[in-house]
Amino acid sequence: MQKKKFKYNSIVEGYYDHIFHKKKGVRSAWHHAKFDFVKKLINKKNSHLDIGCGPGTFVSLLENKLTFGVDVSKNQIKYAKKKYGSKVKRFYSFKKKFPFNKKFDTISMIELIEHLTSKEIQLTLNNCHKSLKKKGEIYITTPNYLSLWPLLEYFLNKISDMSYQHQHITKFNKYNIKNIIDKKKFEIVKIQSFLFLCPFLSFFSFNNYKRFSFIDKLITLIFPGFLIFVKIRKI
Repeated sequence: MQKKKFKYNSIVEGYYDHIFHKKKGVRSAWHHAKFDFVKKLINKKNSHLDIGCGPGTFVSLLENKLTFGVDVSKNQIKYAKKKYGSKVKRFYSFKKKFPFNKKFDTISMIELIEHLTSKEIQLTLNNCHKSLKKKGEIYITTPNYLSLWPLLEYFLNKISDMSYQHQHITKFNKYNIKNIIDKKKFEIVKIQSFLFLCPFLSFFSFNNYKRFSFIDKLITLIFPGFLIFVKIRKI
């Protein structure tokens, strides 16, 4: 049976940006925590590209000399341009190829690849390779299906106003995620899991996700975190 294709333009403009800025509850804390994790890796002096930027929330947090954001959803790019667009923060919609010829120091794909088919992932990574400077790095995060994530996703699909049943079409763990990396083009620098307890502590007080982040670092040394982080470098 063919999988149902999710229509990303059906998502309300700025949907995830509104959740982020709500600064209340587990969902908002989740986005803050994952963005904080990736942001720390990005050198402010570098040029950066965020793929699957959605409404531009992560790009808005960066203080780099130049940051581009791309997404397949024209609605989200329209929102991002209006709210966050500037000379140093530029947003573009795209389908198969990036609509610019520029090379970046770093690229991020935050909870994106699970929404893509294997063919689309390879096409995206090929585009990344062309758009990266020599020794440039890519930071990837995606749900960890060898953790408690499947249980969390099941309940989200039941109770949330946003279901991921037809969105998460390619599922990864720390073992099979290596298979998407072309060893002739990239070297794998790091694979780890992160995010376990701290977002849920924000149910009691929002900033708990940050206060207790050190606990997550210790826990995920033993128990698998909800998300996988992969760092690869262009050869």
